[in-house]
Amino acid sequence: MKAATLAPVAAISVPRPAVESARQVLKVATGTSQRVLLIDDSRSIRTLLKIYLMARNFEYVEAESGEEALRLLDQGGIDLVLTDFRMEGMDGAEFATQVRANKNMRIARTPILMMTGESNVAEVRSLGQKAGINAFVRKPVSCAQLMTLVDTILPRNT
Repeated sequence: MKAATLAPVAAISVPRPAVESARQVLKVATGTSQRVLLIDDSRSIRTLLKIYLMARNFEYVEAESGEEALRLLDQGGIDLVLTDFRMEGMDGAEFATQVRANKNMRIARTPILMMTGESNVAEVRSLGQKAGINAFVRKPVSCAQLMTLVDTILPRNT
C-alpha cells in the first residue's frame, strides 16, 4: 500500500476584525462559554463574584489591578468586564477610559460593569458614566442584583 502525501496548502490572510466577528458568531452558534474579566484587588471579592455568576457558565479571567486587566484585554476574547472602582494605582474609571480609547473596536466596545463600596456613590457613578461604563452597582451587591445587571448588558449565548 502506498502512503498518501498531502499537498501544501496556501496560507490565507484574514483581516483581524473579520476573525473577531467570526469568532463571536461561532461562540453564539455553539453556545461556547462567554469570558468575564474580574478586576478587584481582593481575591475574596473575585471569588464571591464567580459564585454569584455560576448560573451563567462563564469562563473567568482575573486581575488584581487595572494595569494587569488592560494587558489581559489586549489578548482578546473577553466578553464582559466587572471592575471595582477603588484599586491601587489605576481606578475603575481610569481603566474604563483607557478601554474605550482602545484602537481595537472589539475591545473598546466590551461591556463594563463597575462596582464600588465608596460612600459618595453619586460622584463615583458620574466618573464611571463619563468613562463609558455600561452599568454601575454599589457594594455589597446581591446575587440577584448582579445577575440582573449582567443579563441586561451581556445577552446569554443560546
